[in-house]
Amino acid sequence: MKLEDIVTVKIGRNLSRGNEKNDLTLVAYSYEDLMNDLDGSILGPQASSVSENSNHKDGYLSSAGDVVFSFVSSKAGIVSDLNQGKIINQNFAKLIFESNQLDRHYLCYALNESNSMKRQMAISMQGSTVPKLTPAILKELEIKLPSIGKQRTIGKAYFFLRKRQALAKKQAELEEQLFLEVLKQLDH
Repeated sequence: MKLEDIVTVKIGRNLSRGNEKNDLTLVAYSYEDLMNDLDGSILGPQASSVSENSNHKDGYLSSAGDVVFSFVSSKAGIVSDLNQGKIINQNFAKLIFESNQLDRHYLCYALNESNSMKRQMAISMQGSTVPKLTPAILKELEIKLPSIGKQRTIGKAYFFLRKRQALAKKQAELEEQLFLEVLKQLDH
């Protein structure tokens, strides 16, 4: 089944035009935000409230629970409460669910880790000087859908693994800081 059969790909706003006055007050959703959301937002809460479809006046604003995809890094994540209300720029797309046959966590797993999806993306981007997935390529990707129960299990396990890896990395960084500080104290 093609991705476009079950999700609508809504491309973010072109911020370089900046034709509205309130654009200055909005904060853009960034790659760092995406990675924090994907790794369980160590600094803040995970998306607790899940919006089925954004009901914002401005469809370019992120809502907790939105699935976003980066065309630059070819990574998908789920917007956390911490990043709600940020503007989605043209380097990202919101993936709006048209069916309840698909779990948002599983979709992120499939786009980020599935060998089948990675292979399709690599083939589609062959010959490009700057390999970047386009909205048209994203829509055409074939996705295999196991039962919704299996999707939920895979999706939860994937996000648990991501969070665990991020926590292990943070722990290693803190240990390094501690040891270096102790060494500095010993050196005096």
